[in-house]
Amino acid sequence: MDFNSVDHKMLDELFEAFSLIGRGEYVSLYDVKRKISRYSPAAADLFGLTEYVKNGVEDWGNYIHPEDRKRYEKLMESLLEGNALGYDVSYRVLLKDGSYVVTRNIGAVIRNENGEPAFVGGIMINEGLTENTDPITVLRNQYGFFQDLKAAIELRKDCVLLLIGISKMNTINEIHGYGYGNRVLQNFAWFLQEAFGQDGVVYRIDGVKFAFLTETLSTKEVTEKYEKVRRTALGGISVDNVRQVLVLSCGMFSYDGSTVDERSIYACLNRAYRDSKISKTGKLVNYDGIFGMTTAQSLEMIDELRNCIIMDCEGFNLRYQPIVFAEGEKIAAVEALLSWQSERFGEVPPDEYVPVLERDFLFEELGYWIFRQAMTDGLRLLEKNPDLLINVNISPAQIQDEFLIDELVKIAGHLKFPLKNLCIELTANCRQLDPEILKSAVVAMRERGIRCLIDDFGNGFASIDFLQILSPDYVKPDRRYVFEIVDDAKSRKVIRHITELASDLGAQVYIKGVANAEIRDMIKKFPVQCLQGHFYSEPIGIENLIEKYFA
Repeated sequence: MDFNSVDHKMLDELFEAFSLIGRGEYVSLYDVKRKISRYSPAAADLFGLTEYVKNGVEDWGNYIHPEDRKRYEKLMESLLEGNALGYDVSYRVLLKDGSYVVTRNIGAVIRNENGEPAFVGGIMINEGLTENTDPITVLRNQYGFFQDLKAAIELRKDCVLLLIGISKMNTINEIHGYGYGNRVLQNFAWFLQEAFGQDGVVYRIDGVKFAFLTETLSTKEVTEKYEKVRRTALGGISVDNVRQVLVLSCGMFSYDGSTVDERSIYACLNRAYRDSKISKTGKLVNYDGIFGMTTAQSLEMIDELRNCIIMDCEGFNLRYQPIVFAEGEKIAAVEALLSWQSERFGEVPPDEYVPVLERDFLFEELGYWIFRQAMTDGLRLLEKNPDLLINVNISPAQIQDEFLIDELVKIAGHLKFPLKNLCIELTANCRQLDPEILKSAVVAMRERGIRCLIDDFGNGFASIDFLQILSPDYVKPDRRYVFEIVDDAKSRKVIRHITELASDLGAQVYIKGVANAEIRDMIKKFPVQCLQGHFYSEPIGIENLIEKYFA
């Protein structure tokens, strides 16, 4: 039969066939050409839908939990483009009572005689009874954690929260296998229950992270309990009659009953955990606010930030700092720099909130907004100078986003922005990632024409290794050497070494921090290609940039 000429009857007939196969499970069927979905009456009632829904794919996507939605959109894109024949995926779906339920979705694509997707259909299995329970440790999971934290916020209950993680779990899995790794997680969960369970609730958040919420213990008591746990874990806990040494990290947050979003609290808790892991060798770190603010003020600011991101990044804008050729000093590139204007806190530098938000699921929305805005503004500049580079900074969390490259390609394709004019700046924090993860991301960018720059070269460890592994297009030395280059012979030697090494390995050198003519003249004695700094321009808005450099 010619599927291009099917009428509504075909949708219903196929739906009845799927219903027979589904044997009472919830059934859905999507007509690709007419963009109509049909749901079984039970499914429609559960989710608050009608049986027939126009623009079914987009409408159903609104019911998917925000953290799962991108996976759903990616799956549907693959199915509708004919790149996948079937699916078996689980995600959280909004019920009509406002709660979420986990559904397992199994189905397939039916193609027309031209081999094009005509219908997408399958069954939905309600797994809601296990929604709040982790199947490996049988602790309450992250969904249960957020429900309980949200309830504490609504009731204005003071509480203390911990986020505890196991370091080097990958090594345990590689040596002993994932079966043993799961038993490690189970035994550690029981160990935490024994240590903390009588005073609150222990949760498995995700992967190697666990949480604890107590309304009865003080921060001092929680700190003392964690220290005992950490020391015991370092001595080893019993797994299959073997003592397994575990290295832990821990962040703590004290909630005082203020009105905030539970995700804002978790973002601050995650920041404290990260500080414990990276710079405090696993000792407990109590989140004490952003520099110059109380904990309460910091929490209010993070809450406002998250709300601004939800409102299509309201209050955010980009400023651009020009980068000029060392020879002739004509403009070669611009670096996009994020700015956020708060009604209460004024203009807040990114360094104060990005480290807190990096692990928040909303951060990727802000990241993609930055790329969209930079490319949109960049198109105006490319009309004046087609060879101009638009440089955008990227964080470790973005590098680890499996959808990053595809999203950049999609954004650029929609805007018709040439990716050869995009340069990604890898900040010093990116060097904390596994080198193979970083290399894989850089290779994927290069395959699509995107340039790569290592920023703050010479700051921290393994800089030379990363230069060799990544083979970047450009290198920016750490600005502290540049500031001291006129008066400090050691700084001049460092800059000479970096510029000559980078040049020998095929990378061009950008120098940032050029604050005055004296620094500029000194820098030009070295093999550098481009200069950037306040001597040429502060970061400025797009209109001022065009007026100053492209009029």
